Amino acid sequence: MWRQDFANILKDELSFWYQKFEENSSYGSDQERPKLKFFKKNKNEYEIELIKGKENEVTYTKSNQNIWWVNQGQTMEAEKREGILWAPIESKGGTTQYHWETMTEVKPRDIILHYANGSLRYASQVKEEAVKSEKPASMEADDWNREGRLIKTDYYKLEPEVSLDKFNQEIVELDIEKGPINKLGGVNQGYLFYFTKEALTIIQNESEETNWPKFAILEEDPMVTETNLLTTKEKLSQIKNYIKAQGYTYPDNLIENFYLSLKTKPFVLLAGISGTGKTKLVELFAQAIGCSSENDRFKLISVKPDWNDSADLLGYSNIRGDFQPGPILETIKKAAEDPANPYLVCLDEMNLARVEYYFSDFLSKMETRHYDGDQIKTDRLFNENDFDQRDTTNAKEKYSNLHIPDNLYLIGTVNMDETTHPFSKKVLDRANTIEFNQIDLTAFLEEDYSVQAQSLQVTNQFLKTDYLNLKDLLPVKEDQVKRTTEELERLNEILKKANLQVGYRIRDEINFYVIEALDKELLAENNAFDKEILQKVLPRIQGSSVIIKEILLELFDFFTGSSFSKENGQLAAGVFNYYQANKETFKYPESAEKIAYMLRRFEEDGFTSYWL
Repeated sequence: MWRQDFANILKDELSFWYQKFEENSSYGSDQERPKLKFFKKNKNEYEIELIKGKENEVTYTKSNQNIWWVNQGQTMEAEKREGILWAPIESKGGTTQYHWETMTEVKPRDIILHYANGSLRYASQVKEEAVKSEKPASMEADDWNREGRLIKTDYYKLEPEVSLDKFNQEIVELDIEKGPINKLGGVNQGYLFYFTKEALTIIQNESEETNWPKFAILEEDPMVTETNLLTTKEKLSQIKNYIKAQGYTYPDNLIENFYLSLKTKPFVLLAGISGTGKTKLVELFAQAIGCSSENDRFKLISVKPDWNDSADLLGYSNIRGDFQPGPILETIKKAAEDPANPYLVCLDEMNLARVEYYFSDFLSKMETRHYDGDQIKTDRLFNENDFDQRDTTNAKEKYSNLHIPDNLYLIGTVNMDETTHPFSKKVLDRANTIEFNQIDLTAFLEEDYSVQAQSLQVTNQFLKTDYLNLKDLLPVKEDQVKRTTEELERLNEILKKANLQVGYRIRDEINFYVIEALDKELLAENNAFDKEILQKVLPRIQGSSVIIKEILLELFDFFTGSSFSKENGQLAAGVFNYYQANKETFKYPESAEKIAYMLRRFEEDGFTSYWL
């Protein structure tokens, strides 16, 4: 079968190969005449060898077309009229740009998407590869006046044009290296950018009414899998189906919340009474996205009560000077060597030991995250002085340059009882704390467990954080950031009476969570902000002073629109009854419910905390 397919391909390629043939045809006798020899390498690639005589052999490899994206703006009409692309080689200062150098990589038959003023307006197929050329006379109106490169290409008008907002968010999730779409969904400044078949397929699926030319319709590519074409919402639906198929039931929106928490920051706490399925949730979620202990992309670490130093987690030098790697270190190393795939680590019963003792160094390193090209990295976990000179295990070479990679996700499970230690604000500030204490033992009776579901194979982009600083959201998301931050400021006015107000880190991460929830259509705005109050703000509240009770009442009024803070006496019963009767109308019902329980505990015990 492949021979016929290959023959069809060659039929279309004859002009290309005859040109190559002529370029290498300096022969005399028939014995010296070049010959073509071809064979199939794989489904999408074949190789043709142009053989000259017995000694001189030239090999060309022809693969499927590449896809490119060009930003043209005011130059589009002039370039279209001449059927060209043109970009300078150097700037006025003598420097070059990668989006100009890409011109040298374009080959005949490649597909180019032409973007200007908010839409894709043309598609074209390359006729000839780039040659050096002065700026065409038709482009006199632009600012360039230097030697450049020119590509000949056939333009085809897209009708209707394809608006950027129809596909940009899905392209963001592909995380195309040096691609045209930035992480906020806008278009990067520059000229010719790398694009992918997967991205083009997404655009075509979102613009079925557009008259795409035949040359731009891609044949089925095995790399463009069904998983890659799913939206985040559809992927999460499949993840939930997978978990259900294993016989486990979790509350509504818990998986969405867990995903958004990991997406916001790769450190999440799952809290609750023993036996609620915290550890199992992490394991099942990992399996559902293709991470398991079998492929070393899921690691379960049981925290020991005697851990009191970062060496217990990361590693230490023994009495002979040999380095003994900690339980998390090899997973970090493997994740750093495999940046395309996510790695999940579960610290089980994390607070059996004092978290600040063994985890503070790791937390501090996590706060040094910064961009290194397209990756997010931290400062190094070790320096050269951390290794003994007597070490015989080559640990210095293996681990001295290790950082926390952006594809490592850490989830801690915690029980809050007499056997465990409480968390400091340093830890709580750095994580989303998801609590599920309310148990419905009969929930399984309403579920259909007969449905079978397969796990997904996702890339790291599915979970990778898109934002590190609030400025990453600006100016594109400025209106949303303003609404969220102003709401947080009103909360701070209440919290600062007991010096419990939140700082910049929490402000930024709540904004990231809300933006991700809205962009991926997973939660409504108030619902997303409600969960973040519950997970980032309320865990900070504890105490026995009168001011704590006043804050609880003011917060309940803030969440519900009531006026209990103006009343005196025992109010917990009234607050709880009011919640039960009116919760459907509250702006932030989940936070209001938590406050009702905390207030009841305060009046019963004279003390309260988030941990019930």
